[in-house]
Amino acid sequence: MDLNKVLKMNQDISKSFLEDSDLSLTKKKADMNISASMELLYSLGKAASIEELSLEITKKDKKLKNRPILEEWDKIVNQANESISTAVVIEDIVSESEIKEAFQELDEINRLFSRKTTITNKTDLSFLAIAVAIQVSKSLIFPHVAEKFHYGESFDKSERLNHNDKSIEQAHRKSNSDFRDKKLKKHEAGHWINILYQTPAYDITKGSKDLTINMGGAYHRMYTLGHDPVLGWVFGTMNILTDVITLNTFKSYRIMRNPMKITNEVVPIGLLFEESYEWIKDDPLNLPAAIFAQAQHLKSDEYTKIGLPIPILSSVNEILASKLYKKNYDAICLARDLKVVGSSLMVSRIFDTIISLVHGFFRKEDELKDLYEVRTRKILLISNSIASTSTIINAKITSNPKNLDIGMLLNTVAHLFMDIRFIEKIKQEFIETEISDRLKKEIDEIDRLYEEI
Repeated sequence: MDLNKVLKMNQDISKSFLEDSDLSLTKKKADMNISASMELLYSLGKAASIEELSLEITKKDKKLKNRPILEEWDKIVNQANESISTAVVIEDIVSESEIKEAFQELDEINRLFSRKTTITNKTDLSFLAIAVAIQVSKSLIFPHVAEKFHYGESFDKSERLNHNDKSIEQAHRKSNSDFRDKKLKKHEAGHWINILYQTPAYDITKGSKDLTINMGGAYHRMYTLGHDPVLGWVFGTMNILTDVITLNTFKSYRIMRNPMKITNEVVPIGLLFEESYEWIKDDPLNLPAAIFAQAQHLKSDEYTKIGLPIPILSSVNEILASKLYKKNYDAICLARDLKVVGSSLMVSRIFDTIISLVHGFFRKEDELKDLYEVRTRKILLISNSIASTSTIINAKITSNPKNLDIGMLLNTVAHLFMDIRFIEKIKQEFIETEISDRLKKEIDEIDRLYEEI
């Protein structure tokens, strides 16, 4: 709006010059004086000198030597605000025909951009066909590869250990003892040893019924953040330090040790952090011991018949988390599937890189690199979109969601965000460059006219 107002002010000033009768009379007198002087020079036999000087000025194509001093923009805006009190819209500056002409010019530039970045030539179409073939083939092969790696499958309980298996308890106990013995060589005994051997607060369920807390019975791990493979490193460690249990709702309760049960004392999350900090300050080994105890507990639970819940999901969607957990789909299953998805995404990216590099070899010297890259990205975008459609159709026809190549879909989504933004950026730059070139020609023409004067 400031720009509009400044343009309007300049337009008004220009019109005032045209409509100023005194100025018009002065210009007319000046023109008459110039004509009279030229007649006098010609009458004195200076015609050859006049022609020679005119030719010299034309040949040198000089720019204006006397350029106006540019004022600061804020100062110009203030002048415009003082001159014009009301808001100025574009229709106040240009006529309807001029606006129409501007849009026609923009359409012309857009058509020029489309013509320069279209993929209708033989080389680009060949690359598009190859890219589609490669990506679609990958999406069709994916289900067979995924099946080999048990993608999307739940674990078999018969292949897991009981939570109280002696081998787990022995390994856990040995690890704790090794940690203790190593630290005792350089540090005195203290509360940190209790941290190693006592039952973590988040493993206590007694007292939950009295507080109407749903602990999920045998699946209590899903309802406590200490058992979360991600959040557990923060909340589980704090729970071990402070004897507090934090639920998947982020609500915390104090626990008691003798007898072990959950009390009705609610611990605000701020107080939980504060108490954890106090325990950490109390002894430099308290935090390392708590982190070690947390790691050992997650490790001992990981390969049991119940396993560990999917990270974070229980705090976001408890119903879905419970459904998956009770179907024996745990954190290990998720990690395995993420590796499959990640590998699929990586393969798609490798294919894209190869296609981009090879397509780049066919760029001619007179073709702008940015505009050529737009064509490359269009090839990748179209080929990935077609391949993603094929994997969706495959999963729908077979009624098997495990046939859905999520890695391919993620790659396509990345192209939709990155490539479209890139194409729009290059298009914007192309339009601005075209407009700048056209303005430059007009400015050069104005300079030429002033030189002649």
